[in-house]
Amino acid sequence: EGLHKILIIGAEKLFIDRVKEIMPEADDFKYELAHSGFEAGIQAESFHPDTIIIDLAMGRSEALQIATNLRRNTAYEATVIVALASEDEAAPETLVNYGFNEIFKKPFDVALLGERIRTVVDEKRANL
Repeated sequence: EGLHKILIIGAEKLFIDRVKEIMPEADDFKYELAHSGFEAGIQAESFHPDTIIIDLAMGRSEALQIATNLRRNTAYEATVIVALASEDEAAPETLVNYGFNEIFKKPFDVALLGERIRTVVDEKRANL
């Protein structure tokens, strides 16, 4: 399966457009979007994403809850979960405790995030 599926939760359109520019669907990236924890659960189940990006701006506690719930599910053990943390996130490194693999603190360069995801994708493909 050459497709790499990315579920983006709670992010703004500008960010989503930028990510799609950096990792275009033409390059075997496929996207689904969710705007709430409820939607995220449904999308994750039907879409089976390889990478999930959660923007904590949607509501920090909801975002952390989503990550925690996903991690409890063995189906998402290998899924890479990325947090987009706000500028005032006091200790972004503690977010790993909720199951995030990667934390990007705003403002960050979306190209860097794209690079990171591509690296993860390449590592995964190498291990198949």
